[in-house]
Amino acid sequence: MRKKICDKYNIVRNVSFKTLSSIKTGGRAKYVAMPQTEEALISLLKYLNAYHKKYYVLGNGTNTLPPDGVYKGVIIKLFKLNTVVVNENKIYAEAGANLNTVINLAINNALAGLEEGSGIPASIGGGIIMNCGAYSFEMAKVINKVRLYRKGKIIEFSNKDCKFKYRGSGFEKDDIILGGEFELKKDDVEKIKERQMQVLKKRKGLTPFPSLGSVFKRQEGIIVSKMLDEMGFKGQQVGFAKVSDNHAGIIVNVGNAKSKDVIKLINSIKRRVKEEKNIILEEEIKILKK
Repeated sequence: MRKKICDKYNIVRNVSFKTLSSIKTGGRAKYVAMPQTEEALISLLKYLNAYHKKYYVLGNGTNTLPPDGVYKGVIIKLFKLNTVVVNENKIYAEAGANLNTVINLAINNALAGLEEGSGIPASIGGGIIMNCGAYSFEMAKVINKVRLYRKGKIIEFSNKDCKFKYRGSGFEKDDIILGGEFELKKDDVEKIKERQMQVLKKRKGLTPFPSLGSVFKRQEGIIVSKMLDEMGFKGQQVGFAKVSDNHAGIIVNVGNAKSKDVIKLINSIKRRVKEEKNIILEEEIKILKK
């Protein structure tokens, strides 16, 4: 890619995925773009689509397993699109804003509804796409509107339009989330903070090693992590990829794991669960291919 294009879209070359993904595996991205405005992002997307160049929008990298080797497309990071605006009981946040930053802003404005998502390491855009959640919280409960870029147009979706489901949504493959509006409720700040602390206590100590959080989606009537624990998966290891000793639903990097090790471990777990329980596990994480 020409230097002029790289300068225009704030693109850097040859970036290690270990700096982009929370599990710290993978090779490198040939190009990483960091647009500073929504207009720059849309201009970049038009350029990439016009020249049929491959790209992938990566949020905080906490739910995506990167490939080993070189990803020759463009990784787009939106962390500079992080404007957050409070308007009475509503908060609009751009896609690159950190979820926990938005949560703390809501609490400081005595707005309740987001606090039970505390500790989830997601960007707003990634969190919306994945309908991220934990315990009783999920994004679908608080999202009012979503702005997105689809096929050359900026459009606005209501909560219903988003077709949220467990750890997923009805957005099209190439949709790019630009931001989301949360509709919250006024409450006593101390009460909100107490609920936040209860959630953070639950999350504390899940794992001291790099990970992507829970690997598998919840099954109807089954607590997957408990089932995997009972099947003896804790501590199972392929290379430096290991099922956490603290949580059987999490795979951690205990050294210099490769993404292929994580995939081998995932497939090993899925195969045995299918054989012994006749249950087909589905990944909650995204696996990025070269």
